[in-house]
Parts: sequence; structure tokens; C-alpha cells
Amino acid sequence: MRVFLFVFLSQVLLCAGVFGHHEKQEEHHEKHVDNHTEETSPLKKIVSGNVKFSYSLYSHLAKKYPSDNLFFSPMSISLLFSMLSAGAKGQTQTQIHETLGFKVSATSEDINKGFQQLLHFVNQPNTDLELSSANALFLEQNTELIEKFVEDLKNFYESEVIHSDFQKGDEAKNQINSYVEKKTNGKIKELLERVSPATLLVLINTIYFKGTWVHSFDEILTREADFHVDENRSIKVPMMTIREKFLVANVREMGCVVIDIPYKGNTSAILIVPDKGKLQDVERALQNVSLQTWASLMRPMEIFVAIPKFCAEATINLKSELSEMGMKDVFTGKANLSGITKSHVEVSEAIHKAVLKIDEMGSEAAGASAAVITKLSLPFRVVVDRPFLITILHKPTSTILFTGRIMKPAKC
Repeated sequence: MRVFLFVFLSQVLLCAGVFGHHEKQEEHHEKHVDNHTEETSPLKKIVSGNVKFSYSLYSHLAKKYPSDNLFFSPMSISLLFSMLSAGAKGQTQTQIHETLGFKVSATSEDINKGFQQLLHFVNQPNTDLELSSANALFLEQNTELIEKFVEDLKNFYESEVIHSDFQKGDEAKNQINSYVEKKTNGKIKELLERVSPATLLVLINTIYFKGTWVHSFDEILTREADFHVDENRSIKVPMMTIREKFLVANVREMGCVVIDIPYKGNTSAILIVPDKGKLQDVERALQNVSLQTWASLMRPMEIFVAIPKFCAEATINLKSELSEMGMKDVFTGKANLSGITKSHVEVSEAIHKAVLKIDEMGSEAAGASAAVITKLSLPFRVVVDRPFLITILHKPTSTILFTGRIMKPAKC
């Protein structure tokens, strides 16, 4: 009997509210990074790959689905397939690493230790921010895995190994769905619709983020306003407003404004608001812009900001999208996953789900080198009343937790 390997990915972004001080946060961030220079060296070897993969996947999806909302967690996808690559061999492993943006010089050990370091930072207790990532391997009860693969998942990815009877499809499905529901605080209840008796194992990654704005928006000031979906259509959305000091860049050559709206706990929502008619130009330019570039362009400025209060949900068929990006063999009979089990297996499905909610209190869930920055005069106004890009950035590790494009914000 042909045995299949199922990989399912689930993640969620949620909301809450607390107050704080942006400048103090930045000070703490600098000290945090300086004190861990040596400790984060394995992490540094994967950070650039994670960012590259984030922009590559975004660009791929933006071209393929030009009118759709996009939202996903690059960190979760990279983490899940890096777990898988720990048991991949030969060309299969090479394709996974290359698609995830890792350099040829980065060994499997480098990648494993890098994610071990990242999980250490992400899962640290933080009174200002709820951020955690969980990994689990649901294993057919009579299946034998290669011992090193199981050890690597436990040691580097903090993965649980949970035995399941996939012959009893409904029971196995409910077991996995219950795990996901618990790890995402009830936001994703029915990830799997069914489980095939041919399933060998299911790899699960969840990421949970509960952020609060440093400067919360006043609910009393929220008003209904027009959001221009395109040149011919507009919808009514609740528009939140605030006048506060944020990091801002008005990048004329790219045709956009970039705003850093901070959460407590060294995490920020980076909003990229294209000028009218410039969305596709900005998306094309993104592939040549680094996180360091954005940081160098931005300056603190007191501005007036209006952004929609909205919810967004997205599901991505990773088997289809990653195959097109170069990760081909792992989803076919050519897959070499001999580091997982002696049985021949392939990835038959890979699903990614994401949920975003933004409200007054926070969020639950191209050559930039030649860019010209304009001086912003007070009161500079940024009204996000048209499609925009959003990235949730974990500053201590320079990791993109979530990113996407909001074409049509939906009311919660």
C-alpha cells in the first residue's frame, strides 16, 4: 500500500489592548539584542533566508491572485518545512532549503540550530506580549520512524510526538483538530475535514500572537468611512484614527508611505500604504528591499493616522504554491524522505490557514538604496482608505511573523 505523509499548518493572529511607551521599547530592544550577540549566532544564519522567503512567497501569491486578500506566516511555513527537511535527503532536501531562501552554505545543522534559537526567543514568557509557537508530530501508532528524526524534532523544534490511529479516521481527525484548537486559543476549530487511512503522520505547527498597541486608538473616534477597493468600487468600513508619534518613511520613488505602529513587547505592525495606482509597483519593488533598508529610511514623526478596523482570513494550498516555487519532489513519488522512515512517503497535502483581526486595542492572531525620503511636515496625514500591505515584525530576532495584503477589509 502506498503511504502518504500529510503536512498541515495552522496559525492565528489575535487582538487585545494595553498602553506603553514606544521610545522606551526601542531602548529595551537595543539592549536585548546587544546582550545576546553571541547567543543568536545560529539564528543569524536563518534570518535572511526567512525574510527572503517571505518576500518571494508574497510576490508569487500577489502575481497569481492580484485581487485577493493575502495573509500568511512566513515563520510558520519555514518552521514546518524545516522540520520536514530534517528527515529529507538529497535533492528533496536541497529543494526545500532553496525554496525557503537558505544559502547553499547553510547546513542542515545550521538551520536546525537556527530554528532552535528562534523558538527559544519566541516562546520566552513576556508580560507585554503573548507569542508562542507549538509543533507536534501525530504518528500512526504502528509506524516506526528513524530515531534521529524524532530526536531532532524534539531537540531543535520542541516537537511533541503523539500517537494516533489513522485507521479510525474520525477519531484521528478530532484528535488533531482539538490540538490545533487548543494551541490557537479556539480560533481554528476544524482544520482537517478528513483523515485518510493511508496517512502515516501529520506534522503540525501553530503560532499564536496576541499583541496590544503601545498607543491604543480611541473607540469614540472610530467612524464609518469609504475604503476604495479599486477605482470603481468602494465599501464602508469602521475607520480608526489616532494622532501620535510613529516611525514613518515617505518613499517617493516607490510611491508609498511606510508606518511602524508598535505593540508592547518589541513587535510592530509595519503598514505599507501605496499611492493611488501604485500597488503593483510597490509589490514589485518589495523584492529588493531589506528590513535594514526600511529601518534606515524611517524617522520618528508625529502624524495623523486612519486605518480600518477589520478581520481577514486566508487559506493557502502550499502544495500547489511551493511546487511552483521550486519545492517539487517532496510532493511527488520522487520524494526522498528516507530520514523519516524506511517506508516510501511523500507529502500529499500542505495547508496553511491564517486569521487576522485588528481593532482599537491591537491585533489578536525598486531599488530602495536610491529612494528619496521627503521631510514630513505636521500634521502629516496617512489615511489607509485603499489596498495596503501589512507585516508583523518581531524586532528582537528580525523575524517576519506574518505578512500580507488587504484588498478588501471585512467587518468582524
